[in-house]
Amino acid sequence: MTEVTRVEITRHVLSYYSPIVTAHGQLLQRPVVVVALSDDQGNTGFGEAAPLNGFTTENIDQSEATIRQWFSADQPEGPPDLPTARAAIDGAFFDLHAQQRGLSLHQHLNPESPSRLPVAALITGSSTDALVEQALQKQAEGFATLKIKVGAGSFAVDLERVAAVRSAVGGRMALRLDANGAWSPDEALRNIEKLFPFSLEFIEEPTAGLAGLAKVRKGAAFPVAVDESAGDLAGLRQAIDLGSGDFFILKPSAIGGLVVAEQAATMAAQAGLGVVVTSLLESSHGVKLAAHFASAQGLSAPSPGLATAELLTQDLGCPLPISNGHLSLT
Repeated sequence: MTEVTRVEITRHVLSYYSPIVTAHGQLLQRPVVVVALSDDQGNTGFGEAAPLNGFTTENIDQSEATIRQWFSADQPEGPPDLPTARAAIDGAFFDLHAQQRGLSLHQHLNPESPSRLPVAALITGSSTDALVEQALQKQAEGFATLKIKVGAGSFAVDLERVAAVRSAVGGRMALRLDANGAWSPDEALRNIEKLFPFSLEFIEEPTAGLAGLAKVRKGAAFPVAVDESAGDLAGLRQAIDLGSGDFFILKPSAIGGLVVAEQAATMAAQAGLGVVVTSLLESSHGVKLAAHFASAQGLSAPSPGLATAELLTQDLGCPLPISNGHLSLT
């Protein structure tokens, strides 16, 4: 491989068209750090560090400092331990090496991987009517799976919104929910029982913590997915041992990049968990890496949650095109 001749580390602020409201709070803006590695042949690989409250333990200052320190070392000894910093460095090198080979990243990782993926759309309407309008729009655009955030307010409102969306889109469209740990285990079980009639694919993090999730999963009427409660490999192993979920939500940007993500995907699959690759609501630099990883690993069902770049008012990279609910990697 041609060696790196230039390293650029820049901080940016991402803004979203409308607030993304979760049990962790409201997200309208957030900082990220982009790593760009160039060679003398005109290739540039990009990685992104995107710490996010509730999903990562580090903040943006820690991540940026770790990245700068790693590149300033004469001979870095392996990748840094900080997950988002590692993800940015790891991603930039993978992206650059793929370009140097004249391949798309997913082909660099796995020559037999597909160039298109079905993806789920996150709908974020502030009112029930707005949510239904978004759902119908996504259905018309060819999406087969929608995700709705719940748990940030009254469950009665959540129930009304889910019921309205299901009624509007009909029974063939997959719906998944994400409560971001908002409810106690007992509340989660009661709420899941009331949500059962709406034929949901799964619910992410109905309660916080792996022990609570295990209790909920044991009594839940439909599948439970583990996300931020298992933020690293040790957490995933504990989730498996406790029986905390039927699915594992895998965010390469949060867990430490593509190498660690592959280890997590293998661990989860061997334990019988479904693996759902999703973004961390970062720019297209991070989404691209997650999408190519999902393709290379054959993780297309359930549909990855990667149709999120469109939520940004201005992207930092070139968004991967989406047509008929499928994301193109070429």
